[in-house]
Amino acid sequence: MATSQSAATASRDWAGVKKFAGLLDPAADVVALGGHRGMGANVWHPTSSTPIPAPYRENTLKSFQRAVECGASFLEFDVQVTRDGVPVIWHDNYVVYGDEGCPTSSLVAELTLEEFRQLAPINAGLAPGAAGGDGADTPLLGSSPTASTASLASLASLDTACTASSASSRRLLRKHRNREPAVAHEPTLRAWACEQEDQFPMLAEVFASIPPHVAFDIEIKMATPDDLAVTAPAEVDRMVSATLAAVDAGLAAHGPRLVMFSSFDPDVCLAVKRRRPQAPVMFLSGGGVYVHADPRRTSIAAAVDFAAAASLQGVILDTLALQAAEGGGARWVEAARERGLRVMTYGLPNDDPEWVRRQWYLGVQGVIVDDVAGVAAALSAALG
Repeated sequence: MATSQSAATASRDWAGVKKFAGLLDPAADVVALGGHRGMGANVWHPTSSTPIPAPYRENTLKSFQRAVECGASFLEFDVQVTRDGVPVIWHDNYVVYGDEGCPTSSLVAELTLEEFRQLAPINAGLAPGAAGGDGADTPLLGSSPTASTASLASLASLDTACTASSASSRRLLRKHRNREPAVAHEPTLRAWACEQEDQFPMLAEVFASIPPHVAFDIEIKMATPDDLAVTAPAEVDRMVSATLAAVDAGLAAHGPRLVMFSSFDPDVCLAVKRRRPQAPVMFLSGGGVYVHADPRRTSIAAAVDFAAAASLQGVILDTLALQAAEGGGARWVEAARERGLRVMTYGLPNDDPEWVRRQWYLGVQGVIVDDVAGVAAALSAALG
């Protein structure tokens, strides 16, 4: 797989790709444009019967490559680590698969790389590692003894008609929010289908497949429950050690590239900064948009204080929190900049080019967007 993807990348005319400001470039005359999970997250409203149409599966090489072609100067994506220590690209806390009436949920940390590789193109009916076929002999993903306790307890209570031989047992599912294991017939649980299928890659494959002028915002994604303020140190070490090793290997194999690290977990940020003092590290904070046990994740002021005290490069804030703040967040952006921090934002409102331009005037240096093509086109037109 890696060989064919690298060959496909080599054939692309990356020199002709539109380029926006470099990530964290203080001299730039336009905001840096980042592709959220590539060409955007695959989401839907909980009251909708179907997902928002998704041309590209999020967090895949096809999505990343297309985001670069549309103008993204950096890619934001989520890294988790499999049970056998391999950093892979995946966002949600849980992997959900099977049938809506009989879903199975597993953490990435409970799956081996081989099991993770079965996830996609799962809905296309392809067996893992095969170029075609109906996958009839494919084992039930996650059926090993490593399945989560929650998953096993949930499965034990389901109807015995749910079997591994079911044709739907390999379907990849998704629900509106993925912080807890799925239960049977959840109203927002859907088959996760996209127009452009692709496997979820290893971090190593992203380095091999994306040209070095494109920066990476690697979010180290922790699956710690929101009601726990502190992640176990062993889990922080497991995630950070594997991710940094893969980044070092990627840079050694494919040449220099700007790599920025980010996390909602303060201890992850501290661990990365301690081990890689020269690396750009940004603290992610919802700024009050959602509830969490750690106040640094629910307060812009607390996020700025933490990032400054820890000598991080800056903060990445939920753009909704800026919009809700007095003066459209100008005071908070100014406060962060005065303390030597860079400010970036994420969230669906960033798909509005006017709001992106407003943030640039406020001093925001980078925006992570879902509608890469639309925002890039509008900003390019405005720049003449």
